[in-house]
Amino acid sequence: MSNRAIGLFGGSFNPAHAGHLHVAECGLQRLGLSQIWWMVSPGHPLKTDQTPYDDRVASVKALNKGLGLPPRMRISHMEQEFGTRYTVDTLRRAKTRWPRNHFVFLMGADNLRQLPQWKGWREIMETVPIAVIARANAKTSDSLKARLSLAAKTYSNARIPEHQAHTLAWRKTPAWVYLTPPLNPLSSTVLRVQSANA
Repeated sequence: MSNRAIGLFGGSFNPAHAGHLHVAECGLQRLGLSQIWWMVSPGHPLKTDQTPYDDRVASVKALNKGLGLPPRMRISHMEQEFGTRYTVDTLRRAKTRWPRNHFVFLMGADNLRQLPQWKGWREIMETVPIAVIARANAKTSDSLKARLSLAAKTYSNARIPEHQAHTLAWRKTPAWVYLTPPLNPLSSTVLRVQSANA
């Protein structure tokens, strides 16, 4: 099938939790996407102490009350297949591999703040449209910091209004939107601490 709008949702998912599912569902609903592809990072360059890849993939599969991912969502192993370690390289390869798909990269607001630390961050912004979605336990101050971050300021002219989010996949890059859905209170850090204290 061609000319689909696909959301690429990357992360370490260490572990995946309902907050991640909340972000993916928001992206699917608000952006008019055909599918969400969960890209579990084999090895996140900015994070250490990760659990094994297969365990993190299993945590994604266990979402949705153990029923598997909801319809129109699937796990993609493209980073393992491509042998890529950085998002910029993965996005470049994905566009070459599936040239007729229209990709949108989903990220949490915390990642927008950290984006200038990523390899080729400007190329990421200019390769595919970006949907920034308010993450779990986000505070008003955190949301403001994300929207005033270096990446947000650098590409302020490329930001589209939230009510036009459904057009994002079809826009010329750079283009990005900041979505503020109802927030989910879960986070991977909280779950790891709870697991360690159990």
